[in-house]
Amino acid sequence: MIKYKNKAKIVVEEERSYVVKSKKKDLKELYDYLELKGFTSFPKVLEEDENNVRYEYIESVYVTDDERGKELIKTVADLHYRTTYFKDVSRKKYKEIHYKIINNIDYLKDYYNKLIEKIDSTEYMSPYDYLIARNYSIIMSALMYAEREINSWYKLVQNKDTERVSVIHNNIRTSHFIKGDKGYLLNWDYSVVDTPILDLYKFYKKEYKNYNFKSLLKEYNNSFSLNEEEIKLFSVLISIPDKIELQNNVLNSVRAAKNILDYIYITNNLITSGIFKVENN
Repeated sequence: MIKYKNKAKIVVEEERSYVVKSKKKDLKELYDYLELKGFTSFPKVLEEDENNVRYEYIESVYVTDDERGKELIKTVADLHYRTTYFKDVSRKKYKEIHYKIINNIDYLKDYYNKLIEKIDSTEYMSPYDYLIARNYSIIMSALMYAEREINSWYKLVQNKDTERVSVIHNNIRTSHFIKGDKGYLLNWDYSVVDTPILDLYKFYKKEYKNYNFKSLLKEYNNSFSLNEEEIKLFSVLISIPDKIELQNNVLNSVRAAKNILDYIYITNNLITSGIFKVENN
């Protein structure tokens, strides 16, 4: 029997089941390295050719959403812990990161300033205009916070010539995780060696509404603690809001704006909750 889940083909036979996926890149070297480091939370490769890979099929067990989130973050923390090391880095890299983020913040500040000026000049506010005007201060507060923290981060790192890195999955989301006899991360095609906060940042951006990230970050910290500069950069990255833009009709415009504003409030609550102070200690 053959069934499909997302882009994976699952072949169910009498004696065994396995997953067939198109081969995007050769992951053998990565898997060998992970096993060498004692990290085995990924499906084993059974067979591969130039175009396809057969993986072992992992039978999932039922867990609640909260349990799944905790198992996922513990698996990510274990990956980072087992593969972390310090590598030489050019100070130019830190300078470029600072420059890029400051430019983005300046662009968004200018964008929202012009937007509120336009709204203020209208005689009658639409529901979309009113929503932005009422929440303009929290938008600017998020951007000002990001600006302060990225400058503070740069003072910490500008004279450093090493960086803590690890293998990062680089595509963390619930659909790329299975809880079986242990946690398994799937779909490693985008994995790289980089700062571990990229996994946390991308996971947060995708699923901030689905989990209590204060609880998840505490769980992560039990296995792998972020240092001060990593906490600052992570806080900056998650605190920069997306651009609120008009959609094809008023309802969609209000809905899109509300989604971004919800993100800002949720993120503000996370940052001000004290979780990062706890981690820093």
